[in-house]
Amino acid sequence: MRILEQFACATLISGTLAGGAMAADVSLRLGHVGAPVSPQETIAKLFADKVSEYSDGTVSVQLFNSSTLGNERQLQDSVRSGTLDMTIAGTFSYFVPWAGALEAPLLYSSLDHFTTFFGSADGAVLMEAFNADAGVKALFVVPHGGFRYITMKDIEVKGPGDLKGVKIRNPNVPSFNIMAEAVGAIPTPIDFSELYVALQRGVVQGQHNPVGNIVGARLYEVQDSLSMVPWGISPHMVSMSARAWDRLDDAQKEAVTRAAAETASEYPAIAIEEEAKLLAEIEDQITILRPEEIDLDAFLAVFRDAGMPALKADYGEAAGKWLDAIDAAR
Repeated sequence: MRILEQFACATLISGTLAGGAMAADVSLRLGHVGAPVSPQETIAKLFADKVSEYSDGTVSVQLFNSSTLGNERQLQDSVRSGTLDMTIAGTFSYFVPWAGALEAPLLYSSLDHFTTFFGSADGAVLMEAFNADAGVKALFVVPHGGFRYITMKDIEVKGPGDLKGVKIRNPNVPSFNIMAEAVGAIPTPIDFSELYVALQRGVVQGQHNPVGNIVGARLYEVQDSLSMVPWGISPHMVSMSARAWDRLDDAQKEAVTRAAAETASEYPAIAIEEEAKLLAEIEDQITILRPEEIDLDAFLAVFRDAGMPALKADYGEAAGKWLDAIDAAR
């Protein structure tokens, strides 16, 4: 037995000298508020699988969905403090106010525009600024599903004028309120859980949400039209605590970085495919106005002439330069 132990020890030492120190296994916890079927879960699974593959199994990512580790603000705060390893959540606007401008309606013309910007040199500089202000390691940015689209009762939205004087449900987010007012609409804050009844009773005439939410909450039952105006993409930051990042060796960091880049690149196509399937499910139950039926140039003119100045005034210089950079990348 003694000989076997000595042999095993010698083999381990020999392997270490030949191949370098063996990487310690690291298990990371990732929390998000999405349901088991949600954009967040799709992104998380894609990323976790790639991390495991590229790290040769030395890094595993455990997923906790459905707010089991806290609401979005709590998850973000936990990553900032290092008590949670990772999260997929919004722009950290509670802690980085200027980042809230990145959600503005009409800021992105397409998912390609979104991914091209965040994959560019300007996007990398933005992420560095975000990391410094948020106090986290932001790995990549993805859209939360696809665009938010506008649904309406008794109105077909083909141009900005169709929204003038219309009461539209808004999440209580400054960038959404600013853009609603820019087109002459009346933004009305209503909790998502109360939205179906509010639409049914005519408290508001319309709302905007990604198609997944429109289908999931059956909002098409109490609306007549869905207009594919690109009414904003909610960027979701996939972030990691500095403490968790420091637990990784160089090879593991490289594996996580590679997994992050590939997930950011591959997810938009998944989102587009999912959106197309969901639109096909409801096309017999609600009038769908496609982009070619909408005066997108008129919406863009309102964004540049009225929306951008108001967004810059509200969010300040820290946001203004990024709004300009994103607009220039169209």
